[in-house]
Amino acid sequence: MTNTQVSAIIPLAVLQAVRTLDQQGPERMVQYHDEVAPKRLGMNPTVTAQIERYRQLAQRNGVVDADEVVQLFRLVGRRGDANLAFSQGGRLAAQHALQQTPAPLKIASKMAPGPVKRRMGLRSATRLAASVFGSTVTVDEQDGVVAVAQPATTEATPDGASCSFYGSALAEILRSTTNFDGALLHETCMTRGGDCCRWHTGNNQGW
Repeated sequence: MTNTQVSAIIPLAVLQAVRTLDQQGPERMVQYHDEVAPKRLGMNPTVTAQIERYRQLAQRNGVVDADEVVQLFRLVGRRGDANLAFSQGGRLAAQHALQQTPAPLKIASKMAPGPVKRRMGLRSATRLAASVFGSTVTVDEQDGVVAVAQPATTEATPDGASCSFYGSALAEILRSTTNFDGALLHETCMTRGGDCCRWHTGNNQGW
């Protein structure tokens, strides 16, 4: 069953990624800013207002209705650069989520010896994956770290584009909390008929 509410961090990060992409237009378009801006989603005043709304909600660990986020993902999914927007959004969302980690815990994790640091990092990753991305993180003997989710937003992009948001976010969290250095394999996808989305790191020896 998918969640009916979603962390405000998710739509915040997606819109921030879209805004960044749309602000990177050719220099020759600067002189036509007033004409072009309303046509570029990320430069639309309404989007700016929504970003501020989501930012304030995210600061309070707030949530928004899943239907609202699905509509946003559907809109972004129509873009030619949808995969890039979702991937960048995922990394931004992870960075926002990581800010929720208490400072003393961050310091303790950095000072801990290798095995302890890894266990603390995995606990932190598990907590953030669940609270922000509705994902369950476990350790599997064969597949390493495994993340499983049933994101409501998969229905917004039948081609699976929005899944890159979650894959990027979860990988960024693991990179920041453990010694993992790589990408997650998206083994099972709801858009391909799976009953969930499943990512894994592969054999986790050495990190």
